[in-house]
Amino acid sequence: MNLSGTLAPEIGLLSQLRSLNFMWNNLTGNIPKEIGNITTLNLIALNGNQLSGSLPDEIGYLKNLNRLQIDQNQISGPIPKSFANLTSIKHLHMNNNSLSGQIPSELSRLPELLHLLVDANNLSGPLPPKLAETRSLKIIQADNNNFSGSSIPATYNNIP
Repeated sequence: MNLSGTLAPEIGLLSQLRSLNFMWNNLTGNIPKEIGNITTLNLIALNGNQLSGSLPDEIGYLKNLNRLQIDQNQISGPIPKSFANLTSIKHLHMNNNSLSGQIPSELSRLPELLHLLVDANNLSGPLPPKLAETRSLKIIQADNNNFSGSSIPATYNNIP
């Protein structure tokens, strides 16, 4: 649609919104924390924009969210540990950004997680061995980061 501009904090007033889809536009600025007020959301698709800033912790409290696509933006900072509360999430697509810090081991508690895409960021530290305990995980893509250590944790052999 070639939309431009920012996501206003007032977006949080759309209390019955189920799908927030602004893929492949020219949105800039931060993802407003007020998105966390929309408890009915099951899809956030903001990939392919020019969004920046850090990920709001408040997204981690959207119990109905099953897909978060923020790939191909300029988002920086850590992956919030609050994302471990996304008990309905199946797809976490956060690749091609500037995320930093470690992948939170708490993400291993996500019972429905199928895809964890964090490639092409600035993540560091070791890969969390506990991630292999995520029973539903089918794809983890974490290349092109700055992880420490010279090997993939042995527990990753248990990922189907």
